[in-house]
Amino acid sequence: MNEDIIAYLISELSETEEEKISVFATKKSVSQKEFFDAAQVGFKSECVLEVWQSEYEGQELVEIPFHGTAKRFSVYRTYERADGKTELYLTSKVGVFGGN
Repeated sequence: MNEDIIAYLISELSETEEEKISVFATKKSVSQKEFFDAAQVGFKSECVLEVWQSEYEGQELVEIPFHGTAKRFSVYRTYERADGKTELYLTSKVGVFGGN
């Protein structure tokens, strides 16, 4: 499943303020290997987003359409590809961060 969407990369500025940046992204399913690897370290891998490296600035939260509603996810792992895109691996455990 590859789906082109608008995603919101979210930076928490304080306990009450946040900054949302909208970006074009491709939402993909996680591989079976990724799903099981993530589960071994306590994450439920929900999906992968591909975004341009120039647009991703280390945000730890992402909001995307998910099963008909907007849902927030935490980024638990990232992967920078040679084609200028970054893969963001998302988990529904908001507040649990990891990156790379």
